[in-house]
Amino acid sequence: MKKRQLAVGAGAVALLGVTAVAGATAVSARPEAQVRPQARTQAQTQAQTQARAGYSKVQIVVGPTSESGKDSAAVCPDGMAVLNGGFQSRSYSKSGGGEPYDAIIVDAPTKDGKGWWAQELHGQVQARAVCVPQGEAPQVVVGPVSGENSDSDAYCPSGTAPVGGGFVARSWYKNGWGESQDDTLANAPTASGSGWFARLFAGKVEARALCA
Repeated sequence: MKKRQLAVGAGAVALLGVTAVAGATAVSARPEAQVRPQARTQAQTQAQTQARAGYSKVQIVVGPTSESGKDSAAVCPDGMAVLNGGFQSRSYSKSGGGEPYDAIIVDAPTKDGKGWWAQELHGQVQARAVCVPQGEAPQVVVGPVSGENSDSDAYCPSGTAPVGGGFVARSWYKNGWGESQDDTLANAPTASGSGWFARLFAGKVEARALCA
């Protein structure tokens, strides 16, 4: 990983239960039950199509743009659940010389399968969810929190396989000036096709699989 030479002000940063300390940042994400419910009503764009890709209904939900260092949740409408999702960065922190010192620390389905969740270390982000009728949606499986620089594996139930997935950083290393010293090394299906796995360069992570 390329080392970043940055100059930024020191100080504590609070984000989704993240407390900045010199050396490591411990990420203790608040329960998804506390993710802002207004994400559904604040969705800025929704597109809906019929009979696409074998699903009776597909709807794209765009979550609100987060505050700096906070989370964004794109919540599916009632009767629908998440099929997949992603994020769009709306601001990305960088040094005076233009070098980035930000990172995506959450890009994953919510535990209850009702939407997609995203967060940046410092900047603003917007989550996006692909929603389908609940009976047609994959099951969300949450893997264990890994050790530092170790894999987290979310294994699908017997008879199912991963159709998507994501990760939630549970700790993220940065220096006393707030510069990111960590990175995502893996966020992918397992080679065997049995689930989804994730790994960070230094910190702890939780993999999440969408199984069908």
